[in-house]
Amino acid sequence: SVAAEDAAGGRVVVAVDSTWSPPVITQPLLLGADVVVHSATKYISGHSDAVLGAACVGSASRHRDWLSPRLADVRSAWGAVPSPFDCWLALRGMRTLDVRVRRQCASAATLAVFLEGHPHVSAVHYPGLASHPGRSVARGQMADGMYGGMLSFEIAGGTAAGAHAVAAGLGIVHRATSLGGTESLIEHRASIEPEGQVVSPQGLLRLSVGLEDVEDLKEDLDNALNRAHDA
Repeated sequence: SVAAEDAAGGRVVVAVDSTWSPPVITQPLLLGADVVVHSATKYISGHSDAVLGAACVGSASRHRDWLSPRLADVRSAWGAVPSPFDCWLALRGMRTLDVRVRRQCASAATLAVFLEGHPHVSAVHYPGLASHPGRSVARGQMADGMYGGMLSFEIAGGTAAGAHAVAAGLGIVHRATSLGGTESLIEHRASIEPEGQVVSPQGLLRLSVGLEDVEDLKEDLDNALNRAHDA
């Protein structure tokens, strides 16, 4: 909303990628953004089985008159049109979007608190934590005390080997790059970033929280962290 206010008097188009914060949580167009984009493969479809994205122009955007036709032209010229089956998968997913996201947010918040107090974790990054520097901004933009189903944490010691050992020791959480689906997924971000452009700490793991029982997830993470530390 701050960026939207700063751009309001000029010619700047404010576009927000809200993939991690679907409409149940955040609605950027109502906060002043001109465009919101989603990888609908993630939370909107919600089952890791569709491939599509969406770009939506706000009805109140001062750029709407030229921006909407431009996006339509790009879609027509480039053929960026999803298949009917992918659209059906997204529609199916949207029918359960609210209940899925609320469960994922609640579980993520529980896991963030658990990990923040774990002796083998040095840092947890989640906007729902009181310790997070962006907590006040998130609270003003995210609905109903939901702060998303994504979090990351850094293992004590901060080594890539230790992070890989934790990920390898998990039984319920799967190692994969995607997010927003029914299954909890974890990945070592530094390993997949381009050579020479690695910005993630070597000891950081990104966790997409799924729909499993949160106590099972806590036990899985606890066991993996303890085993990696004792190895």
